[in-house]
Amino acid sequence: MKLSETELEQLAQQLRCPDGNEGIKVAEMMNFTNSNIISKTIDNLQVKPHDTLLEIGPGNASHVKDIVSIVDSINYYGIDISETMVAEAKKLNMGVSNVLFMLSDGATIPFNDNYFSKIFTVNTIYFWNNPAQYAKEIYRVLKQGGKLNIGFIPKSTMQHIPFARYGFTLYDTETVSNILKNNGFTDCTAITETELVKSNSGEDIEREFVILSAIKNK
Repeated sequence: MKLSETELEQLAQQLRCPDGNEGIKVAEMMNFTNSNIISKTIDNLQVKPHDTLLEIGPGNASHVKDIVSIVDSINYYGIDISETMVAEAKKLNMGVSNVLFMLSDGATIPFNDNYFSKIFTVNTIYFWNNPAQYAKEIYRVLKQGGKLNIGFIPKSTMQHIPFARYGFTLYDTETVSNILKNNGFTDCTAITETELVKSNSGEDIEREFVILSAIKNK
């Protein structure tokens, strides 16, 4: 089903910050569409016992139970700009140990310096209002030697997705890498893969995704 421009704009707004019952439905659809990139981004993070993890923009966080069940003794924190998603994440992970979800403003990260051993985020970078400043925030709360993984769909693919016209900033791998390098990160490496997915507007598409990793060495 082809969506109208108004419907595409509304979908884009919900993808940026899911809200209300419609936001809950969009989040469920995002879980299905993004399950592979989320899984690959987490796998590449190489989570170990006693790691302290931060996920930026976990949505409804239905994947979090799998993370904490695979690796013992980790502490997981999720921050999201959507009140609806924070509430859903808490509900879906009720009773799961060592998991905490918090509302954030999308500009600052409400934790002390050097707090997390690993940080990851999937499909949020398009919505960072000030990418350089947010990269500095991520760097600040990451421990020395800590790893950051950013999963995203590159510009070469996103520019063909209709809803991406509305409120998305598109990036290629080099641009994201340079943002991180310019704000203290080193050892930036990227993995690019191709998958076949059903888009959020209901179409079957082949898309590339990138997992960009970086290290805080100082």
